[in-house]
Amino acid sequence: VPLNNFVLVKIEEADSETAGGIILTNKAKLKKTEGAVISVGPGRTHPDTGKLFAMPVSPGEVVVYGKYDGTEVLYDDEKHTLIRDIDVLVSFVAGGEMSLDTVNVLNDSVLVQVDPTEAQETVGGLLIASSSSDAKVRPSTGKVVKVGPGKMAGSGDLMDMDVSLDDMVKFRDFAGNEVKIGDDE
Repeated sequence: VPLNNFVLVKIEEADSETAGGIILTNKAKLKKTEGAVISVGPGRTHPDTGKLFAMPVSPGEVVVYGKYDGTEVLYDDEKHTLIRDIDVLVSFVAGGEMSLDTVNVLNDSVLVQVDPTEAQETVGGLLIASSSSDAKVRPSTGKVVKVGPGKMAGSGDLMDMDVSLDDMVKFRDFAGNEVKIGDDE
């Protein structure tokens, strides 16, 4: 049983071949950042009030977490990862497909559908073609498609979120993590 706000996740197997049929070696396989929740801790406590915040996920759910989050552990001779509840990007019901209708965002997180064709513009207003840019630029604007329930106050009550579905938002460059749901980022 994990302690505090830790979640034990059984890592999903990495794909052994590409969509085009190319078989991948173990070194070429991409590490999955998705898996089934095996066990959860009791939750975290508020540092000032000591109020216990319940865990936002439960065993049996599937979670997607950040690429560099968690610690890999061996449990029952299989690879698992130990992550914190705040590392979870989205969760959905095991056995189901990950889609906008089935995913949930946790706490005060927001899921934003970005526009990958967002053009770069110079201060003078010139548009820069993506092929002429040296660095890959990540989009930093998009439409809010999912909103978490809110941030937990010291009393344990949820505070209202400042954004709503379908709001257009601008966020800091390189902020957040990428999640691909269907064909959309």
